[in-house]
Amino acid sequence: MTLDRIRGHEAVRDQLRAARESGRVPHAMLFTGPEGVGKCTTAIAFARELVCAGRADDEARFDRGVHDRFVLYSDLDRPLPVRRADLLEVAGDEATLRGAYAVLEDHDWLTGVTPAGGADVIDLLVRNPDRWLGRKGIPFADVVDRELSALEKSKKSTPEAVEVARRLFGAGTSRAWYRKNLGIELINGKGDGSYFRTVESLLSRSTGGDWRVVVVDDAHNMTDAAENAFLKTLEEPPPNTLLVLVTSQPLSLLPTTLSRCARLVFDAIPVDPLAEFLHETQDVERPAATLLATLAEGSIGRALELRDIDFGSRLRFLEELLPAVAAGDLARCLALAGARVAAGGTDTDNVRVAQRREASVLLDLLSLTFRDLALQTAAPDLRLASGLPADFVRSIAARQPVEVWEELFDRTGSAAADVRLSVEPRLAVEALFVDALPA
Repeated sequence: MTLDRIRGHEAVRDQLRAARESGRVPHAMLFTGPEGVGKCTTAIAFARELVCAGRADDEARFDRGVHDRFVLYSDLDRPLPVRRADLLEVAGDEATLRGAYAVLEDHDWLTGVTPAGGADVIDLLVRNPDRWLGRKGIPFADVVDRELSALEKSKKSTPEAVEVARRLFGAGTSRAWYRKNLGIELINGKGDGSYFRTVESLLSRSTGGDWRVVVVDDAHNMTDAAENAFLKTLEEPPPNTLLVLVTSQPLSLLPTTLSRCARLVFDAIPVDPLAEFLHETQDVERPAATLLATLAEGSIGRALELRDIDFGSRLRFLEELLPAVAAGDLARCLALAGARVAAGGTDTDNVRVAQRREASVLLDLLSLTFRDLALQTAAPDLRLASGLPADFVRSIAARQPVEVWEELFDRTGSAAADVRLSVEPRLAVEALFVDALPA
């Protein structure tokens, strides 16, 4: 990934390049903003420009995760966004890459490969951390070697699958992985940290006047001991060193950490540029891309998570549900909404998770819909966000006072919060109508 490919953050990109060209890159930076808007992707792209300085051999090593002047800390439990074009060097062509993905899915290495095609498609890979972490008494490097060796010997594997796995999951020189909590051993290189290139080893062993960059994704996951150890490095790093903390929760970090970092704020990506990105590169049809961008609230990561959702069937469901809402028919609302949430888990082994996801998506769509209905009186010319036909929305809006639609809108937000807090998803959706519909 290069800075030229960053979308929606052109102002941030220009600031970074201006700092590099003027020789005024801070020694520590805080990249903060909503989840999934591209903070870490931008940090890695900027690190690539600093570390490689346009040298092709350096760029090749950086892209393979084996550059000795760059370290990325990342959480194995988080989905890994991978642009397919970045793996074609290993797989040769997209059909072979898909075959390699299928092997890795079959061997329980990963899930999350999208059915969409094209070299620019981003697969949001969900890794199985148990494949290479959590073996008591076995060094991390040995775990990785054993797993890759077993994959290589499998009769159902392919050479391309092994190389893709090595590119994605091999420790490399530039990668340091953790699960949920980033401990001090990954900062000072003790214990399992000795099998990674840590901050301490990077700064002590790298020589020469070239840039050295450390990126800590989800920096709020550092333990207190790790953050205090990192703080010492933040105070006085060697020349030509950049330490980047990436977080959506800056207040979780120590005030002393925040005070030592130049802050760069990332905003949510506007709907139109995000929709254009989804249509042009992610194989999403235009109407669905606009709705998806709206639901994602400016987050590329959230949009990719929702990319496989069938919005057409859900909009048809809303066209069936809303007349009952407008008529105040509580019994029918409960029956329709309850059945929809229950149906969300019929085609999966993890029924509860699937129903929670269905309820979350349904409530997001209802929130947009009630917003459209409430605004029909005050701003009838405002662009609809729900994706429903304008004539249909106007006819439904006229059947209840605006106060009813406003109450439903407010209550939908509360129901969505309940679902996030593990309230039974069907009950949360049904309670929305019980509480908000007129008696």
